[in-house]
Amino acid sequence: MRRIGYACRSLANAPLLSLVVILSLGLGIGVNTAIFSLLHQVVLSALPVPHPEQLVLLTSPGEFKNGRSSDDDSGGMDYIFNWRTFRELEKHTETAAVAGFRTFNSNIAFSRQTVSGSMMLVSGGYFAVMGGQPLMGRLIGSEDDVAGAGNPVAVLDYRYWREKLGGEMDVLNQTVKVNGQPFTVVGIAPPSFTGSTVGSEPSLFLPMSFKPRLTEGWNGTDKLADYWVYLLARLKPGVTRQQAEAALNGPYRAIVEEMAGVAKGRAEQSPRFRQQKLSLKDGSRGNSEFREQYRSALQILILATALVLLIAMANAANLLLARSAERRKELAIRAAMGAGRGELMGQFLTEALLLAGAGGAAGLAVAGATLKLLLAAWGGEARDSFASTGPDWQVLLFSLGLSLMTGLLFGLYPAWDAARTSLGTTLSDASAKASSSRGAGLRRVLVCSQVTISIILLIPTGLFLKSLVNLMHVDLGIRTANVVGFRIAPEWNGYTPLQSKAVFERAEAELAAIPGVSSVAASSVPLIGDSNWGTSFQTEGLKPDAQRPNSKFDEVGPGFFGKAGIPLIAGREIRETDTAAAPKVMVVNETFIKQFFGGRNPIGHRVGFGKAGDLDTEIVGVVKDSHYSSVRQQPPPVFYRPWRQDDNLGSISFYVRSELPAKQIVPQIRAVMRSIDRDVPLEDVRTLEEQVHYNIQSDELIMRLAAAFAGLATVLAMLGLYGVMAYGVARRTREIGIRLALGAAPARIRSMVMREMVWILSFGLGVGIPTALVSTRLIESRLFGVHGKDLTVVAGASLVLALTAAAAAYWPARRASRVNPLVALRYE
Repeated sequence: MRRIGYACRSLANAPLLSLVVILSLGLGIGVNTAIFSLLHQVVLSALPVPHPEQLVLLTSPGEFKNGRSSDDDSGGMDYIFNWRTFRELEKHTETAAVAGFRTFNSNIAFSRQTVSGSMMLVSGGYFAVMGGQPLMGRLIGSEDDVAGAGNPVAVLDYRYWREKLGGEMDVLNQTVKVNGQPFTVVGIAPPSFTGSTVGSEPSLFLPMSFKPRLTEGWNGTDKLADYWVYLLARLKPGVTRQQAEAALNGPYRAIVEEMAGVAKGRAEQSPRFRQQKLSLKDGSRGNSEFREQYRSALQILILATALVLLIAMANAANLLLARSAERRKELAIRAAMGAGRGELMGQFLTEALLLAGAGGAAGLAVAGATLKLLLAAWGGEARDSFASTGPDWQVLLFSLGLSLMTGLLFGLYPAWDAARTSLGTTLSDASAKASSSRGAGLRRVLVCSQVTISIILLIPTGLFLKSLVNLMHVDLGIRTANVVGFRIAPEWNGYTPLQSKAVFERAEAELAAIPGVSSVAASSVPLIGDSNWGTSFQTEGLKPDAQRPNSKFDEVGPGFFGKAGIPLIAGREIRETDTAAAPKVMVVNETFIKQFFGGRNPIGHRVGFGKAGDLDTEIVGVVKDSHYSSVRQQPPPVFYRPWRQDDNLGSISFYVRSELPAKQIVPQIRAVMRSIDRDVPLEDVRTLEEQVHYNIQSDELIMRLAAAFAGLATVLAMLGLYGVMAYGVARRTREIGIRLALGAAPARIRSMVMREMVWILSFGLGVGIPTALVSTRLIESRLFGVHGKDLTVVAGASLVLALTAAAAAYWPARRASRVNPLVALRYE
């Protein structure tokens, strides 16, 4: 305690130094803690359920899943199964209990208010497998999930219950309508339970057997070639993953044989199809495309923040070394009075650890503020479902460990340097100068390392910036200005396809009648909305048993291409007369022609989507390529059909073009849609420019964070450079005075000081640029339209660092050139 008290008094005698060190470390530790908190929640943490290590995810080869398939953020084709496979595996509980789940968008009506949300369909054993306990009421059980005889019950998500229903305690046994179907609320899920997909939190949970009634036009339970169910399982105690996999592959092989016997395609008859196996993967963290999307970005950012912390530690070490030089007489006297080297080292390490502890405390405050800013910038529903601004005990432990490690690393050498002090060397002026020169050399090395780290961060930041600029200037092939888009799904309110069509036609007409509206375009696939609809088709000359080509598609309204700004190359547009009673037609894009027609004119050719030889659709037009689902994705082959010729369409997006500002046109759009049906909510109401921005939001977020961390690193490095230059000028004050007294010009003195800066900068750039160019391989997959070794970016980053270094060195150089020789000759 005596050592701690002395350390506190010693630090209090140098308040400015202590404050600078604490702030530097606080910033470094804070941003590391914030990014680690996100990394922990998104990538590292297990699901908040009992014994998550017992959970496994079921997969099988996606290449064999021909037919109708539908996946979401819970995984790709390998992770989805048909209804028959799920129900059969569910019966075999010897080694593991299998459960199924799937999330769908939905309309939820409660207390005469209808809102858009998401429903998770779960099997009767889902909550038992997950190990959840209700906050109130009960959860869905096996008696609720019986085809044709189940109980229409619902379990509300905790967040939905709190935020949408105000946390009403009397919500149990009330009726909630989901897609027009009534369900009785029987329970509330626990606060920590959000399902098994990170980044996707449903509004409520419903029994899976009710799917045919909830997804009008798509039964999903009556065909072997319908793949949409996600499966997970909990291993029985003492059972290994390999044992459970072997046990479940028995019934799975029987199902594969059954599918091979029914299907007539070439793929199903191949030996490889019959030999496919079921695989079990670790499910302790669930599965999520959202997690995979941000995993690499967060890992890159944690490396960047670690480099920022290294610069902060170098600054702290520099300051402590300078303070050690100032205290050499005090330390020599203490050594002469009997203080051993161990005691002197311990004293300096105690001061370093106190500074690191204070920096860690400041870092927690910085981390909380940084997290809030990050989540505000993140946006979207995924932010609400996984992120928290309050660090948990693992994050706090990380921050504590980081603080202790930081204190030891930046305090060790200054403590050892201080412990070498003796009375004799201190009283000897030559020895003191030698010691000072040795310390000054180390400080220069530390500043060189800071410059190196700064350029390592600045170059990737420049690449991210150039990549974002490229994304923002991509020619999407559509006109995005002055357009407000939204989506409606009457099918989720129980409307039949015929009733949905009536709503769409009325909406198209009444929206176009709004004063100031120039056009209304309709599209079944949201524009630049990360939505991909694809299907196989057959063409003239294709053999009946041949593999059918696959293309993306969209279903659009009359005049869609002119309204969206997509140029027509040949043929004609989709017209008002292209109704269900008219001959079926389609329009294709340029890539479709190149890929499937070898560049030949396709107009007049016929294609089909049903039975072999049934070529019932004629290609009547060709349009230029336009981006389909994302800004990054190159235009794929796409064909467009009239939405009026689809007998099962239940949802659609409208794009209203008007010269009026969005804040004026949106209320009028809402009023029109309420007059048509107030129970059909509008989804994703935003301008098309906002939608494009939303599509590249992750790129913008990464660029902003990289820029912030690179900027912080550069500022800290320049503070370190300024400190070294200022200390060097102070140490050489007598020498500078002599030079001036002998006639040296002030400009020459400034040049002498600036040469030291140039040496430090040159060394830092010489080491940092090659290192940065090697490290850019880690981020190349996230760049768009820019190479990792872009010389313009390297030159720009070097120029920025050179200018900031010159600014940092200018003031010490200026002060050196203004030294009074008479004062300098008396300087010690």
